[in-house]
Amino acid sequence: STRLALRSSARGVHTAAALEHARLREELETVLAKLRRLEAGNPALAAERQKLDSLLATHAAENPELRSDHNRSDRFSPPKLHHINIVSRECDRLLHFYRDVMRMDEMPIEMFPRNAEGTSGQGGSNVPICFTTDGHMQMHLATQDLGVAQRSGESINPIGVGPIGHIAYRTDDIDAFKAHLDACGVAYSDYGTRFARDWHQIFFLDPEGVIVEVHAVQPK
Repeated sequence: STRLALRSSARGVHTAAALEHARLREELETVLAKLRRLEAGNPALAAERQKLDSLLATHAAENPELRSDHNRSDRFSPPKLHHINIVSRECDRLLHFYRDVMRMDEMPIEMFPRNAEGTSGQGGSNVPICFTTDGHMQMHLATQDLGVAQRSGESINPIGVGPIGHIAYRTDDIDAFKAHLDACGVAYSDYGTRFARDWHQIFFLDPEGVIVEVHAVQPK
């Protein structure tokens, strides 16, 4: 019983640490977005950032494993895998599986605020959704909503057809990435912040029809 108690206590510490890690990562992205907006109106600060970027570019050039030749000149950093969205008629069943069977940590819904448009159901979606994390990647477990695209005036519904709703990546410059998709001839649905108040999200299809999300954190 002592061993079980110690194991439960350690589990509690791990859970708290994982959730705090995930929360701080989200806050860091918000701070970086604020810095970019501040620099946009202050040339001197932007110049300092350019110097830093130059140093980082030199470092990357000296360490090829940090940035490959085919994306070194992009205006955005290579998008990083952020979460996988799974669609179900009952998201609680998915939560039980990923939290209790896969031993991921449940993330509080408060970490993902929706905007007024989404909660009113006029755009985006207000269906129940649960979140889990392994401390790095997240699982977004959504209740199916077949009317999202129609309500939002978009062609792609990221939580309509399951079981995989979409695979999501995070970028540091959503406008630069949209320009990149335009140059590549890839059509996308721009949901802006209709789903999440702090994320600008776009959705598009890969060649096999899998829905891909790319989002950037917006300054608060």
